[in-house]
Amino acid sequence: MRFVILGGGPAGYAAASAAAALGAEVTLIEDRGLGGSCTLTDAIPSKTLLSTATVLAAIDRADQSGVSFEHGKPHVDMLRTVAHARWVATHQSRGIRDRLEETTVRIIHGRGRIAQSGLIHVECDGYTNEVEYDALLISTGASPWLPPFADMDSERVFTTREVLDQRETPDHLVVVGAGATGCEYAEFYASSGSKITLLSARSQVLPNEDEDVAEIIQEAFLSRGIEIQMNARITEIDADSAQVTVKAEDGRVFRGSHAIVCMGQRANTAGLGLETIGIELDDRGAIMVDAHMRTSVEGVYAAGDVAGGMMLASTGAMQGRHAALFACGINEDALNLKNVAWTIFTRPEVATVGLTEAMAAREGRRVDITKHYLGGNPRGVISGWREGLIKLITDPETGVLLGGSIVGYRASENIATLALAVNEGLNVESLANTGVVTPSMSESLQRAAERAMNRRMASTGTGITVPHTQPLGA
Repeated sequence: MRFVILGGGPAGYAAASAAAALGAEVTLIEDRGLGGSCTLTDAIPSKTLLSTATVLAAIDRADQSGVSFEHGKPHVDMLRTVAHARWVATHQSRGIRDRLEETTVRIIHGRGRIAQSGLIHVECDGYTNEVEYDALLISTGASPWLPPFADMDSERVFTTREVLDQRETPDHLVVVGAGATGCEYAEFYASSGSKITLLSARSQVLPNEDEDVAEIIQEAFLSRGIEIQMNARITEIDADSAQVTVKAEDGRVFRGSHAIVCMGQRANTAGLGLETIGIELDDRGAIMVDAHMRTSVEGVYAAGDVAGGMMLASTGAMQGRHAALFACGINEDALNLKNVAWTIFTRPEVATVGLTEAMAAREGRRVDITKHYLGGNPRGVISGWREGLIKLITDPETGVLLGGSIVGYRASENIATLALAVNEGLNVESLANTGVVTPSMSESLQRAAERAMNRRMASTGTGITVPHTQPLGA
């Protein structure tokens, strides 16, 4: 079978590897570079920049461990910081290429467009190549939304795509959008020395997180001097040679030296020739797919950000693999993305998986909620990171873990344990009785599970508790 993939991001290269392993004749077409936006401009570069913020935070807390500096505060060299992020992105992209070259995948550099059913035209450096397919996967990703009311031609107004083009630290950065991306860049630039004004269109930052989870981040931001403006629905972003002016629907005006627009992503569907074969799009311009990533056209699949939904690299990879397996005749169960974990790399980090309290409320679903604060975790105390919370969502009848959030030091690593428990349908007893290392951040997850278990047993009238096997401070 000739399996052709448009787009070499997480969905595309995961699909290519899976289809090649199953014996398909795989051609991957990519015009920017393997790894897609995730590797080249978004997730990998942004987390590299945030590693700088983590270093600076460690230096700020160094005096707690008896470390002092004789020559004053550190300074961020933006040119070197950006250069390092570019190097990391290139290194990761080359790593993806190396792995694919170990397979039978054929890689074509160029811009692919559907010419007719079963045929792709690829343009590169003025030349056109034709590639025939039996099955097609579209995984061209998404790009930052460019609001029509913003002066995007100004060098003072940029999106995440242009972050790596910045050569200086902005004096005063207005961050338009307080979702995951906006909060992460507020974190980076604030740590780098910029004054930050963070604008949220909602009544909290991180609107997809539970209120108590977001509140911890809000308090952390405010304590570091980040200005937060709530319910700021932006209608205009103008720039001149000296400053940027951002106007809100309610008349408020915010000014800064620069502005970064973090107002969501839009699927990359333009110029692909989708209309040629009648592929249907949703009202946001993303390709409509079913639970097997099939589009409205037989033999054509879509995966990753171009298909909308949860725009995460991990989700895209899962979708890409599933589409490849299904196209190659392996009829797996419908893809379940309800228990995919996601992380926001602020300080402290936020990580969530499965059902949240807000989701349960919207669904009218009865759940048990257990909260365990991290102020007493010994690893956190040792490291100087005491902020945070573990929140577990469980079934009140069975104690099965339905979801949860971790806000705190290394939450991005510790969410894996909770994600496994949620995916496997484990109950709080299983998590509470899992041995962990002391001192570690993970022992607080065990403490939270133990608390949930004890509360559930107390409610049933058994009066049985499990003795603590580790320090109560965790």
